[in-house]
Amino acid sequence: MSLITWNSDYELGIPGIDAQHKKFVEILNTFYDQLAASDIESKTKTLLDEVLDYTLYHFIEEERFMTKMGYEKLEEHKRLHEEIRGKIQAFRTSMDEGKLVMSMKITSELKDWIKNHILIEDKKYAEKYLQTQQ
Repeated sequence: MSLITWNSDYELGIPGIDAQHKKFVEILNTFYDQLAASDIESKTKTLLDEVLDYTLYHFIEEERFMTKMGYEKLEEHKRLHEEIRGKIQAFRTSMDEGKLVMSMKITSELKDWIKNHILIEDKKYAEKYLQTQQ
C-alpha cells in the first residue's frame, strides 16, 4: 500500500520538476513500504538517507529553476525547503540514536509536507512560469 498515490493533481506542467516530484513520491513510498513490512533495521536508515539525498538534489534543482525564472518569492520558498531539510536530518539523527519509532512519524510528516508543498507552494511558481510561456 502506497503512502502517496501519484496523480495528475501533483503535476505542475513543468516536465523536469514533475519528474522529480514523482521520483520523490516513489522514494517516500518505498521508505513507507519497508516500515510497513517491519524491515526497519536493515533498510530504513539507507532509505531515509535516499529520501534526504534526493530531497537535497530536488531542492537545488527547483531553486535553480526558480532563480532562472526570476521568481519573486524565491527566498520564502527556500525557507520552506530549509525547514523540511532540517526535519529530515533531525529524524535521521533520531534513528542513529536508536529512536526508530520516529520513522513512522517522519513518513506522516513527509506525506503531509509533499502534498501541501506541491499542491500549494509549488503551484504558485508553476502558475507564474506557465503564464510566461503562453
